Amino acid sequence: MKKPLSITEVDIRVQQLRGNIFIEYSDTRRVACLIQNAVSEFLAAKELGYEHDARGIVVLGRSGTGKTASVQHALVNLGLPPSSIGDSPRHQLFVPLRDDVTLRRLRMLISLEFGWTPKARESAEEIWQYVTQYIDRLQTHVIVLDEIQHVRAAGPKDKKSMRDALKSLVQPQRGQVVPILIGMPEFEELLNSDQQFKRRYSVVHMTTLDAAADAKKAIQVLARYCKEVGIELGGSVKTRDFAERLLHASHYAFGEMCSICILAIKTALIAQADEITIEHFREAHALRFDCVGDMNPFLARDFLRIPASIESGF
Repeated sequence: MKKPLSITEVDIRVQQLRGNIFIEYSDTRRVACLIQNAVSEFLAAKELGYEHDARGIVVLGRSGTGKTASVQHALVNLGLPPSSIGDSPRHQLFVPLRDDVTLRRLRMLISLEFGWTPKARESAEEIWQYVTQYIDRLQTHVIVLDEIQHVRAAGPKDKKSMRDALKSLVQPQRGQVVPILIGMPEFEELLNSDQQFKRRYSVVHMTTLDAAADAKKAIQVLARYCKEVGIELGGSVKTRDFAERLLHASHYAFGEMCSICILAIKTALIAQADEITIEHFREAHALRFDCVGDMNPFLARDFLRIPASIESGF
């Protein structure tokens, strides 16, 4: 019988970095501002017994830009943390979507997150009747639909039905919530296809980092993480050249940049280093992609010729 793998102190410290440190920047503040306004107005109307159209939020951006993390950070700060089956109340419901989305499937996924499995014969409308009961009973104020771009893959009839369903979530009726849709930029095509749909949702576009403007920010992010684990910055990671390499390796996406910094810090912790250097980034990148030196942006002389990619996660 194989001996089970042990959890090391390094593993724990790395997970604490990922779970406990959230670095704010302009995009996260924009997301937080819109969510706070939408949720506070929604709750105020409910408190007063007023009929009030809620405001939905759409957060769009490429992979690695920190969309989901920004939404969850904002909701936690509002006292609406993620919840699990069995919790009561469940102020926030988080529902990840897949590429086989139809209206019935969408509502079934929501019902499953509440802990109720619909019968095969039940229609989308019948499923929603049960879902609204859970929304009311468990005081659900926010439903987050992640990877919302999968809605675009549905057929024309289902696409229209889902668009109408997403519009109706904000209307003053049973099951009214503040919907937060997270996805890739291409979802905006569906959003713009209906003026009522577009009018009921506020959109945040997660921005791309810029090598000229954000080099200093990249080093500041690394320094923040290193401070948490008691590692100093070596001279090789305080240069503009390093910062530009880090940004390129991150595909100029803020969330991905944070992940790369944490993986390099893990490499430094394993080596019991007192300071982090570019060598730790080179080693971490080589381990991640199993690439030769010419394809390692922390090693190659002309690193800008290397295609930037964030298809693989940590």
